[in-house]
Amino acid sequence: MTPALRDELFERVQMLRIPPQPESAPPNWKDWYHFVLMHPASGWRALANVSLAGGGGRAELQCTLVIHVPGKAEDPPRVHGASRSVPWLPGMLRPRPLVIRGDEVELTLQEQVWRLRLQPAGLDIGLALEARPDSTAMLVTEGSSFGSGFIGWGLVPRLVAKGELWACGKGTSVTHDWFCYQDHNFGRFRWGEDFGWEWAVAHAASPDGPAVTVVVDLRTDRAHSRHGLPYVFVIVGRELRKVFLGPAVTLRWAWSERSVLPARLPGTMATLLADCPERAPVSLTVLAADERDSLRLQLSFDTHLQIVVPDERQPVHTRISEASGAAAITLRLDGHVQDARGQAYAEYTR
Repeated sequence: MTPALRDELFERVQMLRIPPQPESAPPNWKDWYHFVLMHPASGWRALANVSLAGGGGRAELQCTLVIHVPGKAEDPPRVHGASRSVPWLPGMLRPRPLVIRGDEVELTLQEQVWRLRLQPAGLDIGLALEARPDSTAMLVTEGSSFGSGFIGWGLVPRLVAKGELWACGKGTSVTHDWFCYQDHNFGRFRWGEDFGWEWAVAHAASPDGPAVTVVVDLRTDRAHSRHGLPYVFVIVGRELRKVFLGPAVTLRWAWSERSVLPARLPGTMATLLADCPERAPVSLTVLAADERDSLRLQLSFDTHLQIVVPDERQPVHTRISEASGAAAITLRLDGHVQDARGQAYAEYTR
């Protein structure tokens, strides 16, 4: 795909979903922007969410930032996070070009460049990021219901990024050799309804060819006993080379033998669920194959944190387990076998 065509596709995907203003948004509206940063050479990882939820007098601007700080023998790795919600008021949003601005966050998209500043007041944690697309944008829609409504998903699997992130006295620069992923979810539903998802993004370097990026998405019910159509996108270098769908895809999670109390955000929800331990995700195996090609993705998690998202109007919630760690990929594509090693993030809702 030519750069001009890639730019045009990015613009079309962004124009399909423009956030409404808070006074005109439906009460169950959701519109959120998700960024993942990984640097296997150093071990730094980060996840950031900026979302607009609800409408009318109960609309909220919600922000979450999680940073994995690598460690050494005498200084173990640590995970730091913060989550904030404030009223989403008129003047905080400009739909196009996109500007979302609050006291602790600013997210903009102009001339295909994302700029994100996220720094919770009173905490030594923050992110300043600038990123532009470096792969083809994609839009995923599904006809099946999602809770009482629907959900859509637009993503850019790879971006070129620069910036800084810091947490509790330690920091690092984000440079061109970092992996950056971005997606934009939108829809109408309520947190705590009968829905769920399983998702992962992995990026891995290979001695046998270009880096491999894999994105996995599966929509489910809350118990994960029923599911829709699973997707696996395979990006080699900067080009989408393969999509596995439906019965060609299998996801297998492994869980800790004992229940543990995970770190949870925000703090108020962590307090509410202080007596609710759960089995933690240990690994995820994704197998995909058709008559020509195959993929094996093995994720081994070393970090687990849970984001608890309450409904804006009812005393219910959805728990999103965020797990990250090492990724191993074996890809057979057009008769060529490629092994790659890197890092990954994955989500599993409850």
